[in-house]
Amino acid sequence: MPNYPTWEVKLSVNGPIKTQDTSPLRIFKGFQEDDPFYSDVKIRNTQYGVLISVTAFASNGDLAHQAALLFVGKMLDSLSLSVRQPLFLSFTHEHVSQKFQDDVRRIIKRDEWIAAFKDARLYNEQEPTYLRALGWHRKGLYTNDPYDKFLAYWNSIEITATKYHPDSEEAKKGSKNQIWECFKELWGECQNWPIIRGNNQWINDNYELRKDIAHGLTTITVDGVKNIVTALDEIERVAYRFLADWRNQLQISDHLNSLIDHIGIEST
Repeated sequence: MPNYPTWEVKLSVNGPIKTQDTSPLRIFKGFQEDDPFYSDVKIRNTQYGVLISVTAFASNGDLAHQAALLFVGKMLDSLSLSVRQPLFLSFTHEHVSQKFQDDVRRIIKRDEWIAAFKDARLYNEQEPTYLRALGWHRKGLYTNDPYDKFLAYWNSIEITATKYHPDSEEAKKGSKNQIWECFKELWGECQNWPIIRGNNQWINDNYELRKDIAHGLTTITVDGVKNIVTALDEIERVAYRFLADWRNQLQISDHLNSLIDHIGIEST
């Protein structure tokens, strides 16, 4: 590895969370000789969430900042599925306009931080599509725009189904059928699906709504926004349940899993 200088990068995570343990972690990234980045990690509480300090090897500060954003962002994608809270990673060191109640925060234990870093590394190595889907789900949790929320939740479902759908004749017909086949793979027939039990038009209806939003066909009126907002709770619950259950379908290498357990994270 080139003899890069070490940089410390501080990133604000805004959300209704606090860390229970502030003792440092050392996170090792990558198994190739030319991998330029591993990190010492410190997490402390702030007024609007937590501040995560990471170290990076890079030729300049901009590259170190970008590496840290990717590293922490992927960890948050994994963590957000577990804690199911809006976690916004600030790119500009400024607080987002959304403020969270100081008196209601989800406490993140040390083991949860460790699991999030580990899972992000595993997914990044072997299941990057699933990790990208988690990123869309996290965006749905933190964005304030109802249209963006809907699209983010739908994308998290569609990306997963497009990648991992069963190899069937029905799945060859497109993403709607791929989602249907994935739901059947997990939950059986439609009458047994959680949350949307027996609603065999749910995928079609939300697919059409996604098309209308994405193509600018949805009129931005009070009624139009109301229709989107009404759909948000249900689609978030479906997306969360789908992603959480599909995680058990992933084929993670036992060797890689053991290797990360052995060298991936340690106390400093």
